Amino acid sequence: MLRIKLKGPNTDAVWVMEKHYGIGCDAANHLVLDDSSISPHHAKLITRDNKLYLKDNNSRAGSYVNNRRVTRKQVVPGDLIRLGEVEIEVLAPEEQPPAPAAASRVDQPTWTLVSDSSWLAGQSFRIVTSPVTIGRGSDCDITIPGTHLSRQHVEISSRGSRLHIRDLASANGTYINDNRIQEGVAGDGDRLRLDVYSFRIVGPDTDGAKTRVRTASGQPSRSSAMPKTPAAAKQWKTRSTSPGNRDEPPRRAGHQLLAWVSAGLVLLMIATLIFLFGMV
Repeated sequence: MLRIKLKGPNTDAVWVMEKHYGIGCDAANHLVLDDSSISPHHAKLITRDNKLYLKDNNSRAGSYVNNRRVTRKQVVPGDLIRLGEVEIEVLAPEEQPPAPAAASRVDQPTWTLVSDSSWLAGQSFRIVTSPVTIGRGSDCDITIPGTHLSRQHVEISSRGSRLHIRDLASANGTYINDNRIQEGVAGDGDRLRLDVYSFRIVGPDTDGAKTRVRTASGQPSRSSAMPKTPAAAKQWKTRSTSPGNRDEPPRRAGHQLLAWVSAGLVLLMIATLIFLFGMV
């Protein structure tokens, strides 16, 4: 993400956040240039694959990169864009300067704004001086490159256990706990919203960015104190499907005797019948 800035003193840099960033004299553009050499929709900056391209929209006075007229060309930090008679510098993104350690500012309690919305979610901004200004302008103490923010949107001052918040005549407003304010007071746990960007206020005595994981001391866990013993083998019960696979219970002796007597009687009856038929 790159920044652009009108060439000349006392001009603020703006971030090119939209994939199609319109430039022209028409009010519908992202960057409105009130100059007679600028067409209503003069050109646009296109972001693709993390690269920035300038595309001319058939403007009357043309679009130039480093004094060469172009219809479409990639631009990089250090390039000079000229649209008609208006010159625009392409700047590299600036990193937020590291905040000094809280211990080095004993007289200044450190407050933190933790964002929980849009593309800022999870980012935190420490308030280590007082007052601080927040906005999209590069001259702010905390610069957030959001098109919904004014160049200087809000001023925050630390006053003991509270924050004093003053809206700097922003276009889209400043809210504390969803109540729009011009000036207001907030404390730990309150919510600050700058148009669509919302923040949770974390006071000096709390730290919303750390999560402690407490482990038991001196007591081994159940898994280490009681070694596992192998489970006893399961005894599966199955029903036999053929005589050869099942254990037959032993037959009783009385049953065998009864079988022999029955067989003898049958043989005797057969022999008697044969004898009788032989005498006839």
